[in-house]
Amino acid sequence: MHSRVVHMPKAQERDPIYRHRRFPAEVIETCVRWYITYRLSYRDMVAMMAERGVTVSHTSIMRWVLRYVPEYEARWGRYARPVHGSWRMDETAVRVRGGNHYLYRAVDKHGKSVDSVLRAGRDKGGCAGVFRARCG
Repeated sequence: MHSRVVHMPKAQERDPIYRHRRFPAEVIETCVRWYITYRLSYRDMVAMMAERGVTVSHTSIMRWVLRYVPEYEARWGRYARPVHGSWRMDETAVRVRGGNHYLYRAVDKHGKSVDSVLRAGRDKGGCAGVFRARCG
């Protein structure tokens, strides 16, 4: 009797943030990307995934967005181009829970938002210091 060597397939390398998840990383990434990019409702995304043969609940997608968006932003931030010395500060008054707040944004010379800070008080000087520290 001949002995045959059986080669077991190697386990697919998986990003550790997706361990112990029922759905593949591609499904999770697709749902989160669609939510961020197109601002679809969770229920619309359930219907879109059903068209692709994936049965997922809207609460699962909501949990994925809450769990993975901060992680993706941290990872994408590593590859962001550094901001050069040319940027300006933009101020907008917004109502949050019935009160006036101020949204300050650092905008580069191409109009791209680089960073933002939401403050309850109107403190341009403090925000400019924060942006100088972050944006260089």
